Amino acid sequence: MIMKTGFIIVNYNSWEMTEKLALKTASYKNIDAVVVIDNASTDGSYQHLKNMSHKKLHVFQNDRNGGYSFGNNYGAIICRRLGMEIVFIANPDVWVGEAHIQKILDRFADSGYSVLSGVEYDAYGNMCRPPLWKRRQYWDDFGDCFFLWRCCSRKNFGIELYQNAGVQRAEMVKGAFLAVRLEDFLDVEGFDEQIFLYCEERVLAKKMESSGRKIGIVADAQYTHTHSASIQKTYRRVSQQMGILYQSRLYYHQKYSRIGRWRYILLAAAMKVSLLEYQIRDWLRLRKNYKESQ
Repeated sequence: MIMKTGFIIVNYNSWEMTEKLALKTASYKNIDAVVVIDNASTDGSYQHLKNMSHKKLHVFQNDRNGGYSFGNNYGAIICRRLGMEIVFIANPDVWVGEAHIQKILDRFADSGYSVLSGVEYDAYGNMCRPPLWKRRQYWDDFGDCFFLWRCCSRKNFGIELYQNAGVQRAEMVKGAFLAVRLEDFLDVEGFDEQIFLYCEERVLAKKMESSGRKIGIVADAQYTHTHSASIQKTYRRVSQQMGILYQSRLYYHQKYSRIGRWRYILLAAAMKVSLLEYQIRDWLRLRKNYKESQ
């Protein structure tokens, strides 16, 4: 069964990476449309991207930077208008081959999964660990605010990958690269647009689980992700990135975990303490860089 397949890339001030990925995926025979959404970039991205030449490419610009969820939801609506059935969603700093796209498409055709992805590798060809994420709970995120807890518990947040499994059931897949059955994605109203960045895959997993839909990972499909390459162009300090991550986690637990007032206050306080740690680390890093430049 041949399904019309789209590929969404949300861009913000990263037009070089976005252009490279868009042109490459547009050349794939198993991709019918590449939809690029520029989230009101300030570096002239839209002017560069709209001049890309390929019949499969569709470039749009939002009137504001509403975040990753906002941009991808808009892209999904465009894909529906174009008649797409399966849609891949990828960060600009992701690279995936045509053969691996096909492996995921084949699994959509012979399974009832609503969300699928491949195995993530870094730029050096190493499998990123853990290959499968657990969906973190309230106390996991509370503990993650503290350095010693992170050191002791990091290995416990993964699920073993069975290489011969074909499709392995997963609690969630990583948001940098995933594919959705578009009808199911839109039925659960896609990503939560109140989340600007990070945790969008956690929200999607929660929505899919609540509606009885399945998420999986295709063990023999892979993609490369240059972690945070696009994000770091806008948010250079780790404390800035962590501030956005913590805001998204807090919102997730308030809306989807339905934590009470006191647990909300406790988590918010722990996050403030953690951000102070990251701010100190950023200051020390800047100080070291300044000394080395003298």
